[in-house]
Formats: sequence, structure tokens, C-alpha cells
Amino acid sequence: MKRLIFILCCSSVLNCQSQSQAVKIQDSQNEKDYFVGTWRFVRETYKDGEVDKEYPLKKCTKQYILLFEKEKENMFFTKNFVSGENCEIKSSSRRNLVTIKGSSIQYMDGDLKESKEFKIISKTRFSIIYSDIMYGKVTDIEDTYERQ
Repeated sequence: MKRLIFILCCSSVLNCQSQSQAVKIQDSQNEKDYFVGTWRFVRETYKDGEVDKEYPLKKCTKQYILLFEKEKENMFFTKNFVSGENCEIKSSSRRNLVTIKGSSIQYMDGDLKESKEFKIISKTRFSIIYSDIMYGKVTDIEDTYERQ
């Protein structure tokens, strides 16, 4: 009798774990689908010591777009830029295969593998967080994008 109760308890625990695993996989898939669409660059902040400061965006920078597309099980994105005196010159990156794991986004940029952290702010906003040189110092930068 004790053995039967033990087996039933173990079975119940295993059943609960498999259900929770399915929810995590489903949530992970929804997170990847979250990015599908067009995103406009709306804000850039950086660390100056311990203080967060906003970098003033130029007219053409405000038209920078990320386009995420899902094809079968793969996710791709393209960066679209404008430049020139009146933002009349349009250019795009190549279509990059993207891997999204946890809060990390990875892709090839030319022959370099990029790996950056992201943060989902809301249904219509997310940010990419990375380090770069700004005003002669390596600093943390957060680029915010808004769904179009």
C-alpha cells in the first residue's frame, strides 16, 4: 500500500513538472513572436558615471528601423537606415538570422557575431542594451524601439 501511494505521488510530481515545462516552452515561443514586425528607434540612453542620460537623436537617426520576420522556425531581421542632408539616402543591412535565448539576441553582423541583451518594456516597446564607446569612454547604452 505504501508503495502504491509512493508511486502515485511520484507520478503526480512528474506530471506537474511536464506541464510546467510546456508552459515555459510556450512562453519562450511567444517571446520570440513578440519581435515580429517593424520597430522604430525612439530613444537612446547611456550611463555617465552613475547617472543615466539621454542622447539627443538626430533627424535621420529617428528614422532607423528594425524589421523582424519569422520564416518557418527561423527569425530574421533587417536594419534600415537613412542618411544625407535631408535623410534622403536609404540603405539596409543584409537579412540576418537571429537567435533569441532568454534575454539575449544573437546575430551575425558582417563577419562578427553580435550578442546583446534586450529588455521587453511593454507590448509596444523593447530595448537593446550593450556597451560601446561614447565621448571617449566605454559605457552602457540602451537603445529603445517602438512597434510601428
